[in-house]
Amino acid sequence: MNVTRYVVFVAMVMAMYMIAKRGAEQTFLKVWMPFFLLMPFSFWVNIPGLPDPNFMQAAILPILFVLVRDRLGDMKFGRMEVLLVLYFVVRVVADYLSRGYSDAQNYAFYILSSLIGPYLIGRYLIDSRRMDIETGRMFVLIFLLMFPLFVYEAKFWVSPTFKIFSGLFPNSFSAVSIRWGLARTAGTFEHPILACIMIIAVYRLHRWLSWQGVWEQKQPGLLGRVQHHMQRLPLAFKHQITLILIVMALMTISRGPWIGGLVGATLVAVGNTKNRKQWLIFVAAFFLIGGLLGQAALDAYITPKEGEILSGEAQTMLYRKVMIEQYKSFLMEKFWSGWGLTTVPTIRGMESVDNAFFLMALQHGVLAPTVFATIFVYAILSQVKFGLKAPVGEAPIGFTFSGIYLMCFIAFSTVYMGSQTEPMLFLLLGWGESIKHRGHHLDTEKAHSAGKTVPKSPFRRVMS
Repeated sequence: MNVTRYVVFVAMVMAMYMIAKRGAEQTFLKVWMPFFLLMPFSFWVNIPGLPDPNFMQAAILPILFVLVRDRLGDMKFGRMEVLLVLYFVVRVVADYLSRGYSDAQNYAFYILSSLIGPYLIGRYLIDSRRMDIETGRMFVLIFLLMFPLFVYEAKFWVSPTFKIFSGLFPNSFSAVSIRWGLARTAGTFEHPILACIMIIAVYRLHRWLSWQGVWEQKQPGLLGRVQHHMQRLPLAFKHQITLILIVMALMTISRGPWIGGLVGATLVAVGNTKNRKQWLIFVAAFFLIGGLLGQAALDAYITPKEGEILSGEAQTMLYRKVMIEQYKSFLMEKFWSGWGLTTVPTIRGMESVDNAFFLMALQHGVLAPTVFATIFVYAILSQVKFGLKAPVGEAPIGFTFSGIYLMCFIAFSTVYMGSQTEPMLFLLLGWGESIKHRGHHLDTEKAHSAGKTVPKSPFRRVMS
């Protein structure tokens, strides 16, 4: 037994200490978020007979204990909560039928601590405009600190985090992916596409903070030091952040999230127009026509003409189409129950199932991705509806969240859903529900001292 793995409980001890000293909010911001983003999920400890936590899960348990203890009476059971309970039941029951009690127990712990837990934090701990801003700031700060690590990884083909800590976790791994002769950076997120999903989500939060005028203020704490040092460089602080996050996304060389990011940005831009409903109809029609044309162009791109050899990029796209066709027989064999989280049969040469929804169906039956897609659709539509009610001239945060959800929905059709992306998504789902339930009368806390500005024309900048 490797005792060094028990270092993950440092996160739990730090969370308990911070809760005693500063409360649950500061523990979430200054303990949970850094461990969540900076420590890979492959760093975990095996405890015989008990679930196997990683750093993030160890840190979240004390927060959830205090949150449930103090806020249980305030917790409400709405449409989103019904969908989440249904999602939990479908996946855990299917896993129990496929793999047995022990494995299903571990998976239930994973869902509760890594999905439901972040949802509850987003729903009940990020419960004010102040916490909206502080949470967004912390995400941006951590990714600014990650940038030098991305540069190191691009040069030396290994993340510094894995290089320093992997000795404590002998079964952890860090694989390098090469495209166009360059290393695709993945950071602490296991895969470049997953890293890009995280970066774009943080980029969207950064843009919302920019529209609130937050970056024109002097920043507190460590972020203030970063701001001070970056004053020596050209461009305003907010533009420097924009540039760094875009460069980080480009360093992953991940086309799926790039496309999802552009589509999400277009939806977000609708919220900054004067006539949101009119632009929303136009954008919805554009998405429909563009999707049909894009599918036709993709089919033509990945279908070789006589004597033609497909490019490496076309072969990668073709792989996903062929992979689904090849695995369909496995899906039909266990259509309702699935094969289990880790016991899906594999086809030699096609071990990677690069579609989160299809993989979910293989693992836990077709009901699992159906419920999951319903969660996505409800979250997007409800946030758009909420954003449409925002006062004209305001950059609605509802459109920011709907854009992030839409980006994730598109990106997950090109990669498995793993590492930090699942907790991030469920944190954002809870956060989005919190914002909706607060209503626009509380969103007008927007701090006039921040000097909020809203872009006059959202379609001047597709990535705005």
